[in-house]
Amino acid sequence: MSVRIVTDSTADMPAEMAQELGIPVVPLSVVFGEESYKEGIEISHDVFYERLGHSKELPTTSSPSVGDFLDTYRDVLKETDEIVSVHVSSKLSATYSNATQAAAILADEGARIEVVDSRTVSLGMMFMCQAAVKAAAEGASVEDIRRIIDGMSPRISVYVVLDTLEYVRRGGRIGRARAFLGTMLRVKPILSFDGGEVHPEERVRTRSLALDRLFQMVTSNPNIKEVGVAYSINAEEAEALRRRISEALDGMNVQMTRIGAVAGVHGGPGVLGVGFLRAE
Repeated sequence: MSVRIVTDSTADMPAEMAQELGIPVVPLSVVFGEESYKEGIEISHDVFYERLGHSKELPTTSSPSVGDFLDTYRDVLKETDEIVSVHVSSKLSATYSNATQAAAILADEGARIEVVDSRTVSLGMMFMCQAAVKAAAEGASVEDIRRIIDGMSPRISVYVVLDTLEYVRRGGRIGRARAFLGTMLRVKPILSFDGGEVHPEERVRTRSLALDRLFQMVTSNPNIKEVGVAYSINAEEAEALRRRISEALDGMNVQMTRIGAVAGVHGGPGVLGVGFLRAE
């Protein structure tokens, strides 16, 4: 039996892709007042962003419980006894911690579950999961897959442009990007994920200039192996950027996905990002 891969919903992996790759996705939840919804299961992207745009109070998010992970792992363990579980940066969420606790419980029952702190989010996690599934299909061991993922981490970059810092500030996940607060409200901030944290990159005056910068950040890097574009509400804008990047990289396949509710809580409507993996 080959190693199975598990991830969580902050990988922003389309449901069709997760099903095709055979990856169970443990959902985080978004909470509006007293109503809690599992991301990607109990609330659609369209409904979430519509509610977010009209909500007077910022919704909150919650990680999957240890019990949620136990349920998922036990289902997977019916088919294998080895799992690599790839999760959102531990500096952004308790998801990794809860997965680790569940893995420790099942270790006593003979299961081998390697829980990986991706130190990234969204497209970065997607690239890792795709590589992990490919390696598992080729017969790689848990140790091999862990080495592959760890080796990818420093070669992955994720950048996002926001319409405003207000959502990330209110959500408390601003990290070092706090340096942008209190400065020039009418700018489009560009943030990055580095070392598992949110970092400030640039302040750009217009949305179009911000998208130009995302394009430049991708295409100025040599030896690009994987690229993706992730969007919240503007599919046409994202598709135009995807095509532009693909053309600049000699027709490379540029993946596109939609940013889910949990990331949307912190980024707000209008968040759009790019992620890329550099070759070794």
